[in-house]
Amino acid sequence: MKIINTKLINEIIGYEPNINVGVTSEKLKDIVSSEDRNVDVLDDDLNAKRFYHFIVCDTKRDIKPLFRALRNGGYLISTIDLDDNELYDIGFSALNRIDGLLVVKKVHSWNDW
Repeated sequence: MKIINTKLINEIIGYEPNINVGVTSEKLKDIVSSEDRNVDVLDDDLNAKRFYHFIVCDTKRDIKPLFRALRNGGYLISTIDLDDNELYDIGFSALNRIDGLLVVKKVHSWNDW
């Protein structure tokens, strides 16, 4: 079982108040929840559009709805490895791998599917 760097995830998200964070599991909700953050567990039929500042993903799933749910300038933080080419094709940019995490930025929404 992979160990999740919870401190790094929380450092990436930061400590600004009223940040909207989406997560793909209850386990991640426990990790990122704080009184200053709005944290939602995202279900498979996610229909949000440009709402979340950050989405933290720990499961293989369709990335397009996650892209659509991120605000422009938002970040997807993944504890699992995702295909770089698929991420670029969808519209993510600035892919970085940090201590077992994949961090990608949504720069624009020209193809919000």
